[in-house]
Amino acid sequence: MSLNVQKIQPIISDCHKRLNNIGQITPEKVEKLPEIVKQSIRECTPARLKELARVNCFAANEIKSELDKKYGEGNYILIAIGRSISSIAETLGQMGINVKIIPLSGLRRGEVESINEESLNMYRTFLAQKGLSKSDLKKNKDKTYILMDYAHYGRSLYSAEKLLKKDEMLGDAENLVAMPVNDVLGDSYVNKRFNTLFEYSRFKDYSYVGKLDISQLQNVYSQCSPERIPEYQGNITKGLRKLFWFNVFDSLVQKDYTDTVPNREFRAIYKHYLSPEASRNYIKREYKKMHF
Repeated sequence: MSLNVQKIQPIISDCHKRLNNIGQITPEKVEKLPEIVKQSIRECTPARLKELARVNCFAANEIKSELDKKYGEGNYILIAIGRSISSIAETLGQMGINVKIIPLSGLRRGEVESINEESLNMYRTFLAQKGLSKSDLKKNKDKTYILMDYAHYGRSLYSAEKLLKKDEMLGDAENLVAMPVNDVLGDSYVNKRFNTLFEYSRFKDYSYVGKLDISQLQNVYSQCSPERIPEYQGNITKGLRKLFWFNVFDSLVQKDYTDTVPNREFRAIYKHYLSPEASRNYIKREYKKMHF
């Protein structure tokens, strides 16, 4: 997690007392919490986490508006690939969009042709259980299936498209298209500096899915939900995810996310990753790796 764990541990413990009895957190449950409890959780939420939750909602709202405009409301199904946009996609699901979130990372590091048949069969079975099969796409020819990911160079997204369009997977259907989230967010992508948030993996910390490289497709079922993935097995990380989602759902209910910039998150990024001192430390670490 990108936040200082030691610093926020008391905050997580405090929030656990209020959130632990809720079970799976949903917008409806957040809305029905007593106002005194909601206000208490809002006040003890780290500002960076609160800002990022609202920006997450802002991004989801922008994507929904653009896709509704392009395809018509209810005429598309979003397939979120990997961890980069899964929290945004999960939010879109709460906004009424038909969303499928699938673990699939690191495709730019491997060739699609190298995947063995056993792994392909396992992944095809998983997709079918998600409602993603050749017959599903044929049955819903009037709907567009949109593969979406953050594209730095685009290799990962288009490798995923190549994989899913293989004949033994979903086939080369006309209603299956790849679309970088960068393009959908348009001007907001630049104005809100989403590239910085994506490049430094800020949304990945609260991802619905775990990391699944192309060489590990057989592990798909252990990486397909927050309850299973290793990243969320610790109490602190579980608590952080729950706190993040409280603030996402609180924002959705209040609709107060339309003009939020995560200034504290940007300051932290510049301090820890982009400052001259951070750059020097990075170069020193890389030098040591090369010579020792």
